[in-house]
Amino acid sequence: MDELIQQLTDRLGIDPSTAQGVAGKAMEIIKANVDESTFKSLASAIPGLDSIIMASATHDSGESGGGLLGKLAGMASGMLGGSAGNALEMGAALTEKGLPTDKLGEFVTMLIGFIKSKAGDDVLDQVFAKFPMLKSLVDGQG
Repeated sequence: MDELIQQLTDRLGIDPSTAQGVAGKAMEIIKANVDESTFKSLASAIPGLDSIIMASATHDSGESGGGLLGKLAGMASGMLGGSAGNALEMGAALTEKGLPTDKLGEFVTMLIGFIKSKAGDDVLDQVFAKFPMLKSLVDGQG
């Protein structure tokens, strides 16, 4: 995970603490949306995955209004449903952790590239099958 944190810091211009919080939150969301077998494959391929998720859960960016943004995203997600709702919730959660909204697409692209490089295409395909919103976020960038 240190490699991903360094990439996020270098390419997105965010500090290491924010990068760690955002990466941990994203992995926490992935964990919540994939089956146990898929997550175990991810965790075995990516050392430190469980610990970054736990660290993210105990660390907030401290920005005021983040809770309100999360609640609004949750309400909108319920109305939109499906991938659109999940994308909105993920965006709000990562913004609460300090990721600038204009960096969301690049972050997701980097995260997917990292997962692919560490866990391989088969595991990434399993993640996409269980959590298609990730693929739709990247496909929507072009």
